Amino acid sequence: MKLPWLIVLLATAAACASPADTIDGNWKVRFAGSPGRGPKTVGSILLDVKAEGDTVAGLAHIGVWPGDAPVADGRVNGNHISFNATGHLGSTTGVPTCHFEATINGDEMDLTMTATRNPGGPLGEGMVYGYRGKKEPK
Repeated sequence: MKLPWLIVLLATAAACASPADTIDGNWKVRFAGSPGRGPKTVGSILLDVKAEGDTVAGLAHIGVWPGDAPVADGRVNGNHISFNATGHLGSTTGVPTCHFEATINGDEMDLTMTATRNPGGPLGEGMVYGYRGKKEPK
């Protein structure tokens, strides 16, 4: 008879957990596509993000180029986040802005990145790059 109450208690606790509990933290994702098909300067992305209500803020380290970029226009919808980030390292095409879409399941993240402004070099115009990774331990 105690088992049904335990199940109800655990289900209630899971339902009450805020999306921020799942989203907040440091994430490391690596290119998940075929070898040689990804942007050579962005083999991995580090995210330091914090959700507040339906927004997300933080910093994205987008590989060795375009580098560190503040999260802008960040949105939260359940376990899905989206944001833009403009790197700080320029190239012959300028400083790129990338758009990110991520789905979070527990401590795992699936993320896509698309260069939306000043694409070029290793970030091909119109290319969508897929990444997969995990939340880093505190």
